[in-house]
Amino acid sequence: MDMENIEIVVGTYENHLLGYKITFDHINTKSVLETSFTDDNHRGALRCVAISPTGILASSSTDDSIRMHSLKKRKQIGGIFEHNGTVNKIVFYGNNHMFSASEDGTICLWKTKNWEMMRTLKGHKSHVMAVAVHPSGKLGLSVGSDRSFFTWDLVTGKLAFQRKLQDVAQNILFTPSGKHYVLAFNKKIEVCSLEDTKTVNVVPTDWRINTVCHVEENIFAIGGDGRQVMVVDVLTGSQLFSLDAAKSEEKDFNSRVKCICALDVNDHKYLFLATASGDIKAFLLNLAKGTSVAVLYGQTKVRITTMGVFDSSRNINDVPKPKEKSQDLDMASETKDSESGKPSDSEDESSDENKSVTATSKKRKIDGDISNSKPPLKKKKKSKGSSDSKANEPKWRKDARDSQLLKTKKKLKGKMKKK
Repeated sequence: MDMENIEIVVGTYENHLLGYKITFDHINTKSVLETSFTDDNHRGALRCVAISPTGILASSSTDDSIRMHSLKKRKQIGGIFEHNGTVNKIVFYGNNHMFSASEDGTICLWKTKNWEMMRTLKGHKSHVMAVAVHPSGKLGLSVGSDRSFFTWDLVTGKLAFQRKLQDVAQNILFTPSGKHYVLAFNKKIEVCSLEDTKTVNVVPTDWRINTVCHVEENIFAIGGDGRQVMVVDVLTGSQLFSLDAAKSEEKDFNSRVKCICALDVNDHKYLFLATASGDIKAFLLNLAKGTSVAVLYGQTKVRITTMGVFDSSRNINDVPKPKEKSQDLDMASETKDSESGKPSDSEDESSDENKSVTATSKKRKIDGDISNSKPPLKKKKKSKGSSDSKANEPKWRKDARDSQLLKTKKKLKGKMKKK
């Protein structure tokens, strides 16, 4: 059975984290949910759940904290209390780094080996709704509740570009190629080109969107207040098929889809969805044929707010690696490790599960603000015959440089007038 090693983790309004294993009922010949663990360390309703490729479960709630557990070791790792607001989004990049975006207007970068805070990205003047990291690890995008859209240069840790959106984006995701990003608004999905930020396609819905999940390549799943989950190709706008979130033969659907997660297991593509009323369904997808089969339905009898899915049988070496190694993330780790005398991540990637840590405000003294931190990479002087030209740089970086030059010229003119 493909799903016997899958663990589903849900967060609830009742401050609980609940884990479920999928077992097969031979009597009724169907898959069922079986409780694997419960945790009540949070003191507020759960807001976000994320699971790393190595099995680290990170969860946030309205108590402003982040709690970490090891799903493989079956134990609690510790807690992070750096943020002064609810953490709306947690994103793992590779095996060694985690991003947390908070309502206090900051985005923190953490090293999962020892949970040291490497950077704090500051710039948002309102709640940070979501953050996304480019597959290369060199670029980050974030959206705020004031319609702000920020582009971060993760090589320097500085804000590179910003603009205002027409509406508040609830979520932001990259496509696997990194050439496009997806913005989730109230009743539409907008696909934009990373090169020039122009809108490539718009996918409208008749209901409010609550969750968006990447399935494969340019295919995403969209769920919300309606009973149908749309599976669409975001670049073409074509809908491949839809999934019914309601119970089999249920006519009236009085709930809403809160979470969607996709998972590859033994060359099979599964999609899991959870409703606010506590129902969990799983579908086996055949994207080539555009078909789906419901393989699991379970009732948790709790009010679900967030969900994550993990395959415990998956080897870390089987996890797809980023297309390009992030200079910022890796070099920042090496710099801090060399200063503190700690071993690098490559020596023991599994040690993050063996350390129990509580990150408090003392960590701020170690890292400080990004404006005071040393850039991980030193700029090399270009030779006259250097092939690296400004003509080949991305448009977002050119716009940021031009904007900075314009500000400098205005300041100089102002000083000349005073004299």
